[in-house]
Amino acid sequence: MLYKAGPGRLGINSQPIRLWLREDVMKYSTIITAVVTALVLSACGGTKVLKDSQPLQATKSLAAASDQRVTAILDWVIVRDGPGTWAKNADWDEYLLRVSNSSDQPIQITGLIVIDSLDTRIEPAPGRKHLVKGSKLTARRYKDSGIKVKAGRGTGTMLVAGAAVTAVGVGAAYSAVLMGGFGTAGAGAGAAGGLLLLGPALVVGGVVRGVRNSAVNKEIVQRQTPLPLQISAGEQLALDIFFPLAPSPRLVEIIYTDANGEHRLGIDTSAALHGLHMDASKK
Repeated sequence: MLYKAGPGRLGINSQPIRLWLREDVMKYSTIITAVVTALVLSACGGTKVLKDSQPLQATKSLAAASDQRVTAILDWVIVRDGPGTWAKNADWDEYLLRVSNSSDQPIQITGLIVIDSLDTRIEPAPGRKHLVKGSKLTARRYKDSGIKVKAGRGTGTMLVAGAAVTAVGVGAAYSAVLMGGFGTAGAGAGAAGGLLLLGPALVVGGVVRGVRNSAVNKEIVQRQTPLPLQISAGEQLALDIFFPLAPSPRLVEIIYTDANGEHRLGIDTSAALHGLHMDASKK
């Protein structure tokens, strides 16, 4: 209900009241704008596709293994904020391999397994959500063993093993379709009053994270080599496979089949990837 100014009272149309309301709205507008900005900026701290990602090519492979039918080469592992990374704050590993079929019949790659330093067999994950969930499980496992996991830590051994790494078009070699940057969503807010705008502010932050997560997931799906994968006799193919974090992995196991049944080939990574994702400090 609106009250008119009258003797002995201040109404809604009085000058002091109008000035007070204007100052109050301006004060809350400033507070709400700051809250909205903080929430949007907090969303910027998550995972996102980098605008200027640098593709790479290792001039020397990390490790390799062969049997009478297949040769498998591990060229590189893209880790959080390391060489070749295309996503900020990634909590997963991207293994770049080449597999050659030296037999006289086709083979089919049916699976890959990474065995970490606790002898846990880690399987590839199909998207961002599953990768992050798997990495959290890994961190919990290691914490229970008194070991702290830190994504991207301990890459020095890999850098030495892989020699020089140069920024060239490895994306094409590994069927990677680089999307480029994904813009940061912006938001404006009008001061309708008090903390009622906190709900929309939270929604804005959630939308920013959702859009970025979707872009990251799309990139993972585009880069990931679908399995099973057939390799013809005498052919070599590149594989790009995503795994949850595997601290200090000791083996990458390639599972394949031919006319004679299933076979497994292990690449010893205990030297090249020693200490990967392992924090020197104890929990």
